Amino acid sequence: MGKCHIVSKYFLRLTFTVFCLGPVELMAQQESLRMMYPFMPLAINPAEAGSQGILTTTGLFRKKPLIQTLGALTSSQQYFSLDMPILAESWGLGFLGYNTDQSFASAMGVSSNLGLAVVGAKSFRWGRGNDIRLGANLGLNQYPILGKNGSSEFRTSFGLGLKYQKEDLSLELSAPTISSNPVGGYGAPLYAQAKYVFHLANQNHLKIGLLMRQSSEEGVAVDAHALFWWAERLGFGLWLQNTGSELGNKALLGSVEAPLGKNFRLGYAYDFLGQYVSTIPAGLSGSSSSSSSTMASGYHQIYIRYSLDVGNGKLAAFRP
Repeated sequence: MGKCHIVSKYFLRLTFTVFCLGPVELMAQQESLRMMYPFMPLAINPAEAGSQGILTTTGLFRKKPLIQTLGALTSSQQYFSLDMPILAESWGLGFLGYNTDQSFASAMGVSSNLGLAVVGAKSFRWGRGNDIRLGANLGLNQYPILGKNGSSEFRTSFGLGLKYQKEDLSLELSAPTISSNPVGGYGAPLYAQAKYVFHLANQNHLKIGLLMRQSSEEGVAVDAHALFWWAERLGFGLWLQNTGSELGNKALLGSVEAPLGKNFRLGYAYDFLGQYVSTIPAGLSGSSSSSSSTMASGYHQIYIRYSLDVGNGKLAAFRP
């Protein structure tokens, strides 16, 4: 057995142990930022910082519904991430920013969320292609809490992450939102991930993955995804998010993305399980009272990624 198999074995044992021990007494808020990992893996594991070997910036815009209608509840959200390797790729540095209006559900309603975070990671390499990365993040979040007369609250949090990479296999364990001052009593979730890329004929690629989240409130939830790249020109993805996309609800994302040269990648995703409530005021509905209905309408998500070479020639490599 090589070192790769030994590390994989101990990682899986650690993951199994963590998820079977039951709720973990680490308290923090569960931000919507953590639900954006399909396009922003840095948001869920700080050990991702610099792991691609290039400078990468990602912007994500979410809106629901796409065109506002009379009486419809609307939501728009913006996310941004940047990370790059430094010091001969032995370290990684990153940054996260987000502005959302549906980030946290409680008995009092929905709270807006504005946040910034700095991310760092350290790489340890040995043998042929074995890479262990340890990461941490430090964040500051602003919460205009509904039900408290609109007063804002600032909360700090930190996170830790571990990633093992061996060629096309990656195994990860992370707790990205640890805080001693939680909002709404939400516990800090723990995440475990496993991903593998199959390289097929004619420059086709298939990436599959599983993600498990354990929280003291909701127990264990499992996500699954598959992303197929045709001739490295178009990527088609399907993401089942039992961990939630909005307000804790399940999500089923269909995505399509395409590289625009070596530097740009453009993508779009839609949540087929999303809903919104449309309310028609009294009088306009022809009655003396207002009426409301729930309709199918998920988030439309548009993202753009821009990458730069940092002098190591790795920009030319295709990344599924």
